[in-house]
Amino acid sequence: MRSFSTSARQLLKLHGYPLHNLPKPRPKSATTYLKNGAVKKVGKVVSAEILFRKDGSSPVHKSGFNPNDPEETISVIIEDENGNKKIHHIYEDGTGTSRVGDDRE
Repeated sequence: MRSFSTSARQLLKLHGYPLHNLPKPRPKSATTYLKNGAVKKVGKVVSAEILFRKDGSSPVHKSGFNPNDPEETISVIIEDENGNKKIHHIYEDGTGTSRVGDDRE
């Protein structure tokens, strides 16, 4: 388990595929979404797990939320301060969605 600071007072636990192993610019995209878009959608984020295939290959893939979307995403299980967990898709530009039909933030 790795942690990175999202503010001076808050520490976010990051699990799953190593953030630093994501292809560039995905590490920055994930960090941006976890500090901004995810907070708008769920409130305080306490942990995030980057999902990946068992073969260890890159977790970058086409969105399952919107198969017609040409952009690739990474899937992350985000846990809020109430213990609720939900899968979010994070795009290369640092925006993300949390359900089918959701607006990217």
